[in-house]
Amino acid sequence: MLANKEQALVKRRTKGEKTRMLILAAAIDLIAKHGIKGTTHRAIAAHANIQLSLTTYYFKDIQQLIQQAFELNTHNATTAIEQLWQPILSLLAQQNKVELRRVKVRLELQHQLADLFLKFIFLNIENHRNQLIVEQQLCNEIQLSPSLRLLAEQHNLAQLNPCIQVCHYFNKDLAKVNGQILLTLLRQAQYQQLLANQSILSSDDIRNFLLQTLAIVLSIKPQ
Repeated sequence: MLANKEQALVKRRTKGEKTRMLILAAAIDLIAKHGIKGTTHRAIAAHANIQLSLTTYYFKDIQQLIQQAFELNTHNATTAIEQLWQPILSLLAQQNKVELRRVKVRLELQHQLADLFLKFIFLNIENHRNQLIVEQQLCNEIQLSPSLRLLAEQHNLAQLNPCIQVCHYFNKDLAKVNGQILLTLLRQAQYQQLLANQSILSSDDIRNFLLQTLAIVLSIKPQ
């Protein structure tokens, strides 16, 4: 009898967690499509195809729901970013630091990295468009909701760390500065592509921006 009660409790908890995650996923979709103002309990319930009472049962108010939606989006974005960085970090791990003293080798690596970062940008836009839009919303919202500031800072650090890791490989003293430059370029390229249904910058334009930034990272002097 006790075992049956425990199983029933676990089942209810599992169902409850699925419902809660469904609500948060719906909130993320709505924030991406309509912004904070368009993300209401009623809109979320309709989008998730559930009863309105469930959104207020699992979240005491809309502020808590949106806060946790931002938290889930940040978690998902961090996981996605880690996967996107793998080819880039794997390429660097294969490099011989002695060989990298040669300008020719660094020039070859510059172009390889530019191609990988270009792929990084377009894969992120293609597969994680809503995450990027909600990420922008989070940055805008911290001006009005200081409680979100810590989350935004943690999200920024999670994105900045791999950039610093790449730059540290070539120049330890300027790794943080160069890492911030690299992150700024990646963000601008991605955000600009989100402004319209068609690309504002061509792949060639973005690749040229990447080559210029990587010339700084790899300490390649203008030829």
